[in-house]
Amino acid sequence: MSARDSLEPDRSLWDLIAVELRRQREERKISGTRLGIVLGCDRSTVSRYESGTLRLPEKHAKILDREWRLDLLFTRLVHFAKAGKNEDWFTGLTEYEAHATRLKMWEVLLVPGLLQTPEYARAALSAGLVEDVELELQKRMSRQQAVFERPKPPQISVVLNWVTLAQTLGDAEVMRGQFTKLLELSELPYVNVRILEESAGAHVGMDGCFQLLTVNDRDIAYAEAPQMGRLIRDPRDVQHIAVRYDRVGEVATPVGPSRTLIKRALERYR
Repeated sequence: MSARDSLEPDRSLWDLIAVELRRQREERKISGTRLGIVLGCDRSTVSRYESGTLRLPEKHAKILDREWRLDLLFTRLVHFAKAGKNEDWFTGLTEYEAHATRLKMWEVLLVPGLLQTPEYARAALSAGLVEDVELELQKRMSRQQAVFERPKPPQISVVLNWVTLAQTLGDAEVMRGQFTKLLELSELPYVNVRILEESAGAHVGMDGCFQLLTVNDRDIAYAEAPQMGRLIRDPRDVQHIAVRYDRVGEVATPVGPSRTLIKRALERYR
């Protein structure tokens, strides 16, 4: 699948800009080479704008609006796309998880939401600023069902910071249930869980949690934030997250010994 074929204009403003640019150019029967001359760039740059692999800069948006008399159409689209907290309009992480063929997760403090028991999730949500804990819990469990209960679940790779095994949420029963589930999940053929031990020292994952998702043969990233997470679709930024994940994985404990570490954590709550 080409980059152009993977564009989703109903979900992403940047994808809409790319699709609309091509539509407007073809409607005027202007070649990519000719448009490049108008914008002061080469044909390959125009092609990258239209495929979504390069974002249309504001200076070129203004030129397009002036030359094609579009009443600031591209200028406004670029402005809103740059200002948006989340690049997707009607969908978000949940829908991407439900359709992903591969998920990679790095977690600093807690067991990831997709791997949580209801009791552990409730304890985590209760410790935050969530207004309706039960509603958010229901959403989290629905996310899990969409991933694990479909006919062909995705390949899931998880790296957990050692703190996730040391941090207690709720009581001993909650922790027993969570670590038991973590072990059960780690034994599924499509799931692997690794632990980054304290002895690993400083590493590139210390500045926050993130996910990598492969959806329709396209990689997307999701970065956690205190108030609201952020979906990342720009190929260069996604590549940056992928490199961070690989770097964290390189110093993580292998799958087998990681199971032993989880079992030891479970024993503390017997």
